[in-house]
Amino acid sequence: MKRNLLVLMAVSTATAAMLITSCKGREEVPPVEYTVEGPETVFQTEIADYEIIVPWEQPGTIWEWSVTGATLQDVSSDTKRATVSFQTLPANDTAYITIGETTEEGLKADDKVVKVKVVAFCTFDINNFIGAFDCDEAGYDVYSVNFTKDPVLANTIVNDNFWDFAAPGSVVKYTLTGDFLEKVTVARQNFTFNDGYAGWIEGSGTYNGCAGTMIIDYTILYDDDEYDVHHEFSPATKGIFKVVDKKGPGKIK
Repeated sequence: MKRNLLVLMAVSTATAAMLITSCKGREEVPPVEYTVEGPETVFQTEIADYEIIVPWEQPGTIWEWSVTGATLQDVSSDTKRATVSFQTLPANDTAYITIGETTEEGLKADDKVVKVKVVAFCTFDINNFIGAFDCDEAGYDVYSVNFTKDPVLANTIVNDNFWDFAAPGSVVKYTLTGDFLEKVTVARQNFTFNDGYAGWIEGSGTYNGCAGTMIIDYTILYDDDEYDVHHEFSPATKGIFKVVDKKGPGKIK
């Protein structure tokens, strides 16, 4: 996901362009204008850093951080950087980071609030993609497939009924990224179809780690022609699917 940096301008209501002289004869410097840099959109479970950027250093200024809808994990020794953990999905999918500024002389700026959108995300568990699934194939029908875990390749599952037209023992492997990208890759691989034709398939798509679903688009070489195929997988539902006509050379074209 593309990240945009937040740039939040904070201007103190106590701003006076001129220096203020205290009763002790000491010059008081008003709070400095500043920006805050950090992601404005994050994934649930993500940890992100936010930093205050000042146009000039003002020794003695204290920055105070507080968070709603997330957890303030750490603040740097100079109080200008904070680490925030977004472990849960907050109300309205929005977390709030509040920043306060106090000068060495005790002058306070108005608190400023950074809004951060939190996108639902579940830590990857390959077991959520193992077992009976329904395959909704565009232009064809919904049929059952079974996914098993590849014994060697990491984050890889194996489909035993690809295209509802697999020769006995012919399988297709899907590799899931296991990260925030939630991408699926079907590397080009040879495949024997139910009628004995030997072709190949390749594809790519996305998965949803919370729902246990996948959406994949493929290119398939079958009977010397290439086909574009769209599959949507979801955990199998209870019920009886109608019997569909199996694919074959006369029924695919």
